[in-house]
Amino acid sequence: MSMTPPARPRSADLDEKTFRFYGRFTGWLVLALLLSYLGLQLPLPWRLLAVAAGLAGIVGGIVLLVQCLRRRLPIMMHISAILVLLSCGLFTFTATTQAIFWQATVEFEQCRDGALTERSMDRCLVEYEDGMLNSVPGLGR
Repeated sequence: MSMTPPARPRSADLDEKTFRFYGRFTGWLVLALLLSYLGLQLPLPWRLLAVAAGLAGIVGGIVLLVQCLRRRLPIMMHISAILVLLSCGLFTFTATTQAIFWQATVEFEQCRDGALTERSMDRCLVEYEDGMLNSVPGLGR
């Protein structure tokens, strides 16, 4: 009867310096995630901050995910890299779309600032959709 030693966890092969480095790296990714989210809350010229921070988060998330697979980092690092990729990707897509439809978004923000009732807010949304569709050739109403 042979007794095999218990399997060592993958993280046992990594030293404390490596854990500290990737922990700080994850902290920077969380900062990029927060900046891209908060950038979406700003008025339009400043909303481009969300695009820049989101792109930085996407690139950093890809780097972290590749390193997770190569170095066999703990599963929580994999999860955090995937969540940063998804979140920053969504925020970047949203901010980029709003930047593409710049004029319609500016008009929507001005309309929304003056909207007092639910009906006027609905009118602003309809005008926003029309403005986006009219800016694409062949899709205008």
